[in-house]
Amino acid sequence: MAGGAALLASGSAARAALAGGALAGGALGGAALGGGALGPSALAAGPSDADQLARLLALERRLADAYEAALARDAIEPALGELLLDHEREHVRGLEQSLGKRSAEAEAPRSGIDLASRRAFARSALGLERAAVDTYRDVLTTFHNDRLLQPLGSIMACGAQHEVALRRVLGEDLL
Repeated sequence: MAGGAALLASGSAARAALAGGALAGGALGGAALGGGALGPSALAAGPSDADQLARLLALERRLADAYEAALARDAIEPALGELLLDHEREHVRGLEQSLGKRSAEAEAPRSGIDLASRRAFARSALGLERAAVDTYRDVLTTFHNDRLLQPLGSIMACGAQHEVALRRVLGEDLL
């Protein structure tokens, strides 16, 4: 489905922000996770930024795992699948770098993706992407480190673009 891949090729803003170092460069370094950049009162006001990033990392790993499995089983058009997988790998890489050693604490990917057909996979992946976008929205409302708000918002927007591409595969309304 060249149309879906072309649609997402224009979404390079999130990838550029990530590659430019906003998230991938470790904007949330060890001092920030340890409370150095965030005062104790900010960390006590709810889940820590590190906990939130670990939650997002688990979702991104699950999405990357799903696209890898779909490509291996021909459950997604190869050009679109490779593009979406590349995006998810960039998100994983950036979140892992931001978390540092704590990235190992993020849960491993879970199965449960329907790989029976391309349509079935698109429906499963759409649900995962929607859940990821919703989680980013929730995290962004409570996140304390201002330096990561823009890159996290960019990743969220990329996930929304993935939703549009998957809706297109399913023949659904794009918005």
